Amino acid sequence: MASTMDQEMVPNDIRSHFSKGFGPAKVIKKTTGLYASKRFHCQLLLPLSIVIVSFVVGILYVHDCPSQSYIPIYLIVQGAVGLFIFVIHLVAIVYIIYIDKYKYQFITLIAFLSAFLILFLFVWFIVGNISVFSIVKRVQFNDQTNIGSYCNGVLYQTAFWLIICTYIMSIYFCCSFACIPQSRKSPTNGIIKIKKQIPKIKRMLKD
Repeated sequence: MASTMDQEMVPNDIRSHFSKGFGPAKVIKKTTGLYASKRFHCQLLLPLSIVIVSFVVGILYVHDCPSQSYIPIYLIVQGAVGLFIFVIHLVAIVYIIYIDKYKYQFITLIAFLSAFLILFLFVWFIVGNISVFSIVKRVQFNDQTNIGSYCNGVLYQTAFWLIICTYIMSIYFCCSFACIPQSRKSPTNGIIKIKKQIPKIKRMLKD
């Protein structure tokens, strides 16, 4: 009987965590806390520097890689989209902290827009990998007359090392999310609470 009662309580327990962790008021509070946190601002510096360097180098050397003309285009688009994401989040920070109307709807809009742009950047990153690494064995930086293998050294090496930095940054953020305890202000805190209940739920179902 006790086991049956425990099993009946499981959906209510999960529902309780969802309602506490993902209600409109809670989402607004956690998002506001996230945007106001110093850790969030510090974590923005590395990706912000990557997109700025991408955009500037791509613009400066847009015609200087005849062996793979997609490399400067890759850098320009990556930089432009990345900067746009930062701009909308900057607007979101100002709106959420200082404006009281329609906060939940605004957060939802920003979340969907950001998710779409990040998905686009992920696909574009794969395109960039193909463009950069497809000529890694034949690229040279000296003979501009050999258009089959010439690419400006600054342009190519910037694209190459920015890709490496992106891989390192992705690993860091994944480890940070998985290993570093999330604060109560974190919007993922509700998910973590539910994950912590999974072993308890499994034990209840086995009994």
